[in-house]
Amino acid sequence: MAGNEVSSPANFLLTRNAALDLRRIYTLSRWEWGDDVADRYLADLYAAMGIAAANPEKGRLRQYRSAPFLMIPARQHFVIYDLVPHGIAVLTVQHQVRDIESLIADLTPAFHAEVERLKRKA
Repeated sequence: MAGNEVSSPANFLLTRNAALDLRRIYTLSRWEWGDDVADRYLADLYAAMGIAAANPEKGRLRQYRSAPFLMIPARQHFVIYDLVPHGIAVLTVQHQVRDIESLIADLTPAFHAEVERLKRKA
């Protein structure tokens, strides 16, 4: 880096779908295991999103399952995301037992539209 440039930290944006996924995960976790466990679990999911934003290439390890998007594991879930300027857009957060490939195939058009909307806002 030249001069006084400071790299800005990468960040993550949540699509509407991802926000709803996180709400469902939290609600179910809270109902099954209580507030403390639900809070920790959600914090771990957010931490994984931060790791993905800081190092988005990690998601390429599983791209054979998530193409055209990227995917990382987060506890019992997968965070599926795409690249946007200055970070990532989290598209969905799905349990690892889900048929990720079919889910992505079904939702790809909606995901692309949402990512484009986020890119315009950024």
